[in-house]
Amino acid sequence: MIAAEIVETSRTFARTVAAIDPAWAEPLAGDLAKRQVTEPHWSKDAGAAVAFEKVTLFGLEIIPRRRVQFARIDRPASRELFVRHALVEGEWDPTRIDKRVSAFWRSNAELRRRLEKLEERERRRDILAGDEAVFRFYDERIPADVFDVRSFESWWREAMATTPKLLVMRESDLIDDEERADQREFPTRWTQGDQVLGLAYRFEPGADDDGVSVVVPLPLLAQLEDRGFDWQVPGLRAELVTGLLRALPKAIRRHVVPAADWAEKFGAELAEEGPESHGGLPPRTLKDALARLIQPLANQLVSAVDFEDERVPAHLRMNFRAVDERGRVVGSGRDLRALQAQLSDRARSSVARSITAPPRSGAPGPNRGAERVAAAPVEQTGLTGWTFGELPEVLDTRVAGGVVRGYPAIVDQGKSVAVRVESTPEAAAAATRDGVLRLVLLGVPSPSSYVQEHLTSQEKLALAASSYPSAAALIEDCRAAVSRRVVQSIVPDGIVRSEAEFVRVRDAVSAVLVDELFACVSLVARILTKSRDVERGIKSQNSLALLGPLNDIRTQLSGLLHPGFVSAAGADRLAHFPRYLEGMLDRLKTLASEPGKDRARMTEYERMAKAFEDAGGTIPLARDAAPALVEVRWLLEEYRVSVFAQRLGTAQPVSPQRIMKALSGR
Repeated sequence: MIAAEIVETSRTFARTVAAIDPAWAEPLAGDLAKRQVTEPHWSKDAGAAVAFEKVTLFGLEIIPRRRVQFARIDRPASRELFVRHALVEGEWDPTRIDKRVSAFWRSNAELRRRLEKLEERERRRDILAGDEAVFRFYDERIPADVFDVRSFESWWREAMATTPKLLVMRESDLIDDEERADQREFPTRWTQGDQVLGLAYRFEPGADDDGVSVVVPLPLLAQLEDRGFDWQVPGLRAELVTGLLRALPKAIRRHVVPAADWAEKFGAELAEEGPESHGGLPPRTLKDALARLIQPLANQLVSAVDFEDERVPAHLRMNFRAVDERGRVVGSGRDLRALQAQLSDRARSSVARSITAPPRSGAPGPNRGAERVAAAPVEQTGLTGWTFGELPEVLDTRVAGGVVRGYPAIVDQGKSVAVRVESTPEAAAAATRDGVLRLVLLGVPSPSSYVQEHLTSQEKLALAASSYPSAAALIEDCRAAVSRRVVQSIVPDGIVRSEAEFVRVRDAVSAVLVDELFACVSLVARILTKSRDVERGIKSQNSLALLGPLNDIRTQLSGLLHPGFVSAAGADRLAHFPRYLEGMLDRLKTLASEPGKDRARMTEYERMAKAFEDAGGTIPLARDAAPALVEVRWLLEEYRVSVFAQRLGTAQPVSPQRIMKALSGR
């Protein structure tokens, strides 16, 4: 409604009133209408700069907010909004126009991404030019009458015909060449032997993967050696050496200050010792190399253990990122061995899939033959005989730029065996020893029931009191121990790879099994009988002052005679058990009369036992214990005899020095 006159008396009256549509007012008002433009901004949907317009007539608002093309009001400002938002910041949809027209923009975006990765590698934020440099690049080349996507497309279609590279950026447009580091300082690939791995860089202090990450395809994870990565990439090595020097104890550190200057000097001396000069496998670690240089300066012994890792910035330690076949991260961390242990099952499965996958058609290169061999159906389950032909030592194929090696193994599954591909030769060897033994046991009829029927009453009584579920289970364990000894007498490493060799081993076991099993079971019965004497000897002591030594003897006894002890110790080692038990009885006889001497002897033994425990040893031993730990575990038993029952003698020379030497060689 509009009124020509308003009269206010006791009430307000409007005169000469009529209905009016505001849309009529704007064209009728002409120059009398006042227009106000606000909020100019870029619209991605419209592909142009827009603003909001308000129209008033004699102070009356007839159009409160209308969107208009900003180019009608201020074309230079519209052009700037187009260049900044669409071309610089990417706020436009290039898929709406011809791909050939927008090809320059995709090329420039890829260049910027590549240069951003350079900043990540060099841990700097001042290499890539800012948005203003990109704006100037486009501003200098695009004419003034281009102000939105439509006008740009029209102009660029014609300009492309004569100057197709006009809008394509070069590195020099975004970066100063003088500021760039040598690409060899920050490589994108890491080589270790015949494996080529990608490197990813991230510059975000505090992030878990800040620094350099080695991208490891899952099939290659188990094959990677924990060597060379401690040297870092050459571009970060000087900073790493500086950090290591600062992480030394003060008594050593004071000889190499200022650290940065010494780092530069040491870096020059170690230039040819890094992994890049030795195929990724340098002869010594960075800490060992530095210790050799620092020792003459400090005039004291310096070793790798003197460097305190906790004081070195985290980003200077290499990170490892395991990825699956689709490139998805399945695990990461700065401890390679821990990551390998964490993902061991998945890595093994990935190796098996890679090895057994059919080769890609037309795959080039000399590895096609290896791929065809690897494609054979290697993995099988539910086997009770040697029906799988020759067992190859290794199969390989090429995946993701590296050589994936699989190691076929025979795996014990209780009532059958399986052939599967392991990811490391050590795992394959350990599994195959047990798998061959299981195949032998399956192929030779068991005389266990015959042996059990012909035992004496005293032997049956001793076996019934063992830690095994039943006497039959103990005899079966003895059968496994005897069979393993026979197998290893023919094949020392216990690994058989052909059917003919397996038949020879199986027949040898069959020929001696009954007699050997009788002897083993009789020995175990004597061991168990003597263990009852030890238990009675422990119970006969009633002094609280002897509680510590008595608990030590109980621990020793349980560590020897645990469930499965026969096959765990082996038939050869089992022959020494009576002497170990006799040593316990000798100790019990002198315990009450010489408690002080026993306490001193126990202190000697506990020092060696603690070193064994610190090295990762356990009693009973883990199935996958290292050979050095197995050796020391039985050296400890011999050491007990030498300390507590010298009259019995030991099976081999034993001393604290020999034990520590064996542990250091683990």
